[in-house]
This record gives sequence, structure tokens and C-alpha cells, in this order.
Amino acid sequence: MQRVSLSACVAWLLSISAFAPVGSAQQAGQSQLGSRATPDVQTHASGPSDQQVSVAFKDGQLSVRVQNGSLERLTDDISRQAQIPIVLSENVGSQSASVNFQKLPLDKGLRRILARYDAFFFYGVDEHDSSSLKAVWVYPKGQGRGIAPAPPEKWASTKEFEAMLDDKDPTVRGKAIETLVERKGEEALDAVLRSLQDDDDQVRRQALYGAVTVGMRVPGDVLNNLVLTDPSADVRFLALQGLSNSNSPDARQIAQHALNDPSEPVRLEAREIITRLDEEANQSQQQTPSSADQQQPNQPPQNL
Repeated sequence: MQRVSLSACVAWLLSISAFAPVGSAQQAGQSQLGSRATPDVQTHASGPSDQQVSVAFKDGQLSVRVQNGSLERLTDDISRQAQIPIVLSENVGSQSASVNFQKLPLDKGLRRILARYDAFFFYGVDEHDSSSLKAVWVYPKGQGRGIAPAPPEKWASTKEFEAMLDDKDPTVRGKAIETLVERKGEEALDAVLRSLQDDDDQVRRQALYGAVTVGMRVPGDVLNNLVLTDPSADVRFLALQGLSNSNSPDARQIAQHALNDPSEPVRLEAREIITRLDEEANQSQQQTPSSADQQQPNQPPQNL
């Protein structure tokens, strides 16, 4: 199942046909996204679940069986298996549902589950695939009117962004690692290390730029390897900066090697690092008194 593509068919979000509330569609009876309430779907205030939620998603087909189950639990299970975000507003999350159907297309199954709510369905197109469902937003009936789309970094969960690191679109992967670093700081180190192995130069650059910006302690051997082997001049430049900022003992040696880098900005950065390290070494020597100037403690001066 494909994940959310941030760059795919944004214009669809602004069209009535692809971004219409289910509740409004029920009243108008003419939107492709809406569907009328069916007898086997009921929603009401949540209470103790009478049955365990049963969800199966395979080959694009959704099967659900639940009686008086948690709507939040139900949509969480569907979101996890179908790998698309389903965002419930605060008032909707406390509801429960009863529904029973087998092997419906994902969007049709969700429309049946959400028949009594306003819901926005976002369809997007990936590079080599036809339009498919990418995200769903759910609101109490009548409260979806006038709501405008928002970028995923405003609504998607951290777990959803972690899933986006596997998206086929490098733009999505790059934005995902940027957002994870902003949200988690040092705790995003594992995600950064993973993104630094990405095949796309831009993803690696965004991962390392975020790490350097927040002062993340990326292991020195990783930075060394990036300076010496990464095909992107931007990544090599940022890795040099990271080594310098972390006061790595390998900074001088790696900077000496980078003096022969094919990229002029990388060579200039290497020279600046070496010059700074030389100045710091000279200052340290000047501040350290020589042994002749140091008087041994508790020892009187000798008579000549």
C-alpha cells in the first residue's frame, strides 16, 4: 500500500469532487465521496466495547466486524494496516460504532463506517500509479464545512512521519526526516542515520542539515565516511561542519583530506577548519606556562 505523497495532485484538495464532506454529500445526494447511512452501521457515545474490533485489509479490500466497538480503535487498526492517516477530530474520537462488511474497496468501506460524519477524503497520484486514497479527516456531522486543507506536518503523527521514511517519493522522505528532527531532536538520531543511507542526495542532505542545525551528536565515524565517500558535495560540506562543531579528534585529518575535494565550497570549509584548529592550538600553547616559569610548590629558592 502506498503512503501519503505530499506532492501528488494537491489541486484535488481544493475541488468539491475530491474533497467534500460526507455529511454534506448525504444532504445533497450527489457527491462521489459521500454515501448514505446503511442499516448495518451505527455510531453512538462510547462505552465498554461489547466485542473486539476485527479488521482485515488485504489486496486493497477491507473487511470489518465490530459491535459497539471503539471508533478510534477501529480507525487506528485500519490506518495501521492500510498505511494511510485517518485523523479524527476530538469529538469524534469518543464515539463507538457497529459495522459488519466483507471485502470492500478501502474508500467504500470507510465511507460506510463514516456515513454519519463529515469526512474529507484526499486522493493523490504517484509517479507511475493511478489515483488512490492517501488520507482521511473526520468531523462531527455539519462541522466539516469551511475547513481548509493543512500540510501533513501540522496534523500527521510522529509515527506516521516515521512510516513516510519508506515512501517512494524522495520529497516525502526528505520532509519526513526534517519534521522528525524538529519534533524529536536528539531522539531522532536513529531516523537520521537511516536517512543518511538513502539513495537520494536531497534526502541525505536534509537529514544531515537537520542534525547539524539542532546540534545532534552524529557518530564521528559516520561523518568521516560521509566526507570521504558521499557523492553529494552538499552532504560532504555538512559532514565537515558536523565534525568541526563536535570537536572530533579526526577533524584535522579529515579536513586535510578534504583539501583535495572536487567541490570548491568543501575545500574552503576544510581550509577554515584547519586554520581554526591551528589558531586554537597556538592559543593553548601561549596560555600554558613553561616549566622554567613554574615554581615547585613548598620548595624554597636555592642559594647560588
